[in-house]
Amino acid sequence: MSNDDRTVPQGWMATGTPDQQTVTPDWLAVDAPPIDGVTFKEIRPVATSNGYLTEIFREEWTLDQSPIGQVFQRTMYPGAVTGWHAHAATLDRLFCCAGSVRISLFDGRKASPSFGTVWHKIVGALRPAIVTIPPGVWHGVVALGPETALLLNLVDKAYAYDAPDHWRLPPDTEQIPYKLV
Repeated sequence: MSNDDRTVPQGWMATGTPDQQTVTPDWLAVDAPPIDGVTFKEIRPVATSNGYLTEIFREEWTLDQSPIGQVFQRTMYPGAVTGWHAHAATLDRLFCCAGSVRISLFDGRKASPSFGTVWHKIVGALRPAIVTIPPGVWHGVVALGPETALLLNLVDKAYAYDAPDHWRLPPDTEQIPYKLV
């Protein structure tokens, strides 16, 4: 039985909306990103005798076929917002290793089968995942919770200081049907 087939229990004063399934019994995500070319992989930390080890990226996961040209980190204070940004040629791979963030995506590629689609995911140290974002997909990040978030990006092309592959829009732009703030 799907969530949509469930009826409100008798005697309830309000109808409400039933939750949709988000994970399998093994805690794997059931909702593949609806944006063409975006991949998402939840990662399970491994308990060790002195903490946890979390793999961030492995070639055999086949999330994409691009090389890693640069790895950088970004700290985000609680409530910080990056604003919307996109790249013409660079592929981003975002991983939040401390704190928690909401990554929001908008497919702005007119030729894409998922053009106009918006997708969000909350990831962080307690629920590690890597999100691969192809060129042309607008994305913004909001730091959630009371602690500083630490976001890693494993891009396929290193940042070009003389000609940055970076386009920006404000977090509340009218050009994207979702406000980051």
